[in-house]
Amino acid sequence: MATVANEIKMGHNATIAHQRAIADLIVGLRALYLAHAIDLEALPETDIDPGNPESKCPDLVLRDNLSFTVPIIIEVTTNFGYKTDLLKAKKLIDETAFGIEEAFVYNFESDTWYKYSKKGGIAEEQRSFSEILQLDLSQFIQPAR
Repeated sequence: MATVANEIKMGHNATIAHQRAIADLIVGLRALYLAHAIDLEALPETDIDPGNPESKCPDLVLRDNLSFTVPIIIEVTTNFGYKTDLLKAKKLIDETAFGIEEAFVYNFESDTWYKYSKKGGIAEEQRSFSEILQLDLSQFIQPAR
């Protein structure tokens, strides 16, 4: 959750850049979903476990509407928060039964991707490539205008 202290620490435009990255991902992934090119629906700030007041709410979930699972989550973060977000994502995959198979953390300040998957652990290469979707998520991030 954004606080005034965090906004000051991150810089005034950080929250705008954070939302811009989420919007870029949503627009690109939604277009593929509507064209039936992918089967997972990209949704922003959606509870993984609806109805549970302690449900986690990643920046972006890719939901399988047929099996009611969330195979992919994406967190958008900063130089300051990427390690915490990666650990959170790893914990969601390893310690929950939500069906999460891949987690991505995108640091918009450094334009760096991190990936953790149930099958492969922490990725050293192709860190923005989703095995499930068979596409590189970095293609959706647009430079700021």
